[in-house]
Amino acid sequence: MALNLFRRLMPPEISFTSQFCEQAKCIHEAAQELREMTSGKDTGAEDHVASIRAIEKRADAVARQIFIGANRTFQAPIDREDILHLAHDLDDVVDLIEDTAKGIQRYSISTFANEMRSMIDAVVESGELLQQVMPHLDAITREHRTIFRLCERIGQIEERADESFDAGLARIRTELGAGALNPIGYLDRKELYELIERVVDKCDDVANVVQTVTAKHV
Repeated sequence: MALNLFRRLMPPEISFTSQFCEQAKCIHEAAQELREMTSGKDTGAEDHVASIRAIEKRADAVARQIFIGANRTFQAPIDREDILHLAHDLDDVVDLIEDTAKGIQRYSISTFANEMRSMIDAVVESGELLQQVMPHLDAITREHRTIFRLCERIGQIEERADESFDAGLARIRTELGAGALNPIGYLDRKELYELIERVVDKCDDVANVVQTVTAKHV
């Protein structure tokens, strides 16, 4: 009887999965906008940057809800520190996509090598997988195999993106040496490659956090 009374007095368990799903959705939308920006179909960089900025504001609002909610919640399916860590890393992905779009606009880059397109495709693919993995957090113990499998696929995408990154840098170094690219153009493109690499790496960081959290519940 006393135990039942204690349970009634305890605050209900609160899940943040829906917010994590919304953050992953923002990542995927921003990644798709970035891919469209680099498709060569148009030159409206300003419109794409504005769209990504709007998505980033939505993502910030969701992250803020999580930060406030996690600090007010006594019961949640996963640890408060893990909730905050995951929310922070998910938010960082959208921020980095916005930084990349701004870099394209800032340096007026309108042509994109296959290696750069491949890396941006990796961002889109990672965003798709993050959208798939987040709903499973509500059944983290039962769905742990699915979670691990999806996160491992993100790690494989990151490895492929690293190969494209190395090939892309080799390409622009060769173009610089041959006089097909001036030093400023080389530095601009090098920075852009590094920005995209950071986006892919951060997606992999999110996957690693999810795997770590999941391992605690297996």
